[in-house]
Amino acid sequence: MAPLKYFCAGAGLLFLTPSAAWVCYNGVSPAKRSMISQQSSASVSLSSVPTDIMGYNVQSIVAASFLAASVLGSFPTASLAVSGGGLDYANLDITGQDFSKDTMKYKGKDFTQVIAKGTSFAGSNLQGCRFYKAYLVNADFSGADLRGASLEDTSMDGALLDNANVSGAYFSATLLNAGSITNVDFTDAQIPPKLQPQLCERPDAKGTNPITGNDTRDSLMCL
Repeated sequence: MAPLKYFCAGAGLLFLTPSAAWVCYNGVSPAKRSMISQQSSASVSLSSVPTDIMGYNVQSIVAASFLAASVLGSFPTASLAVSGGGLDYANLDITGQDFSKDTMKYKGKDFTQVIAKGTSFAGSNLQGCRFYKAYLVNADFSGADLRGASLEDTSMDGALLDNANVSGAYFSATLLNAGSITNVDFTDAQIPPKLQPQLCERPDAKGTNPITGNDTRDSLMCL
């Protein structure tokens, strides 16, 4: 039996059903879901859909897809983790909140453009987190695991990095505005070349990271 091919809701979504129809929403982006929800009533008239093809009640399938589109389109779009699973925090205001001392909950989360003024991430596992263009003024990252994290174009005025492991993390020039970098492990961190000597000149660019045992100045490759 050849697969049943039928476009759903006029949105270019194809049913392929040797034995059971794929739901229209399987693998569809939130943007397309919203489009389907808005256009479904106008896209296809059920009266124009064949009642039965190869033993399948096509009208029922299409009607069910319209219902799914309406229901799913009515829910707010939740941010899903890039790599960590679960709810993310992109574009949220988490000013002054406590995200500290968690070993797994925040790993790999997306904090893009988050407002985190005075927020504490102290001692948390933030490996692979994305803080792109985040507002991190006076945030506390002391003792945090920021390996591989993205902190480009952030506002880091007064941010505390004491004892943090930022190995392999990505920074822009705003790193220079951090409140403290004592005992930080910068091994393999991506830092703008012109910034490196300025960091080495800071009086707090010193000490040894308590977790990795690496010297801060050595990890910055200071002369």
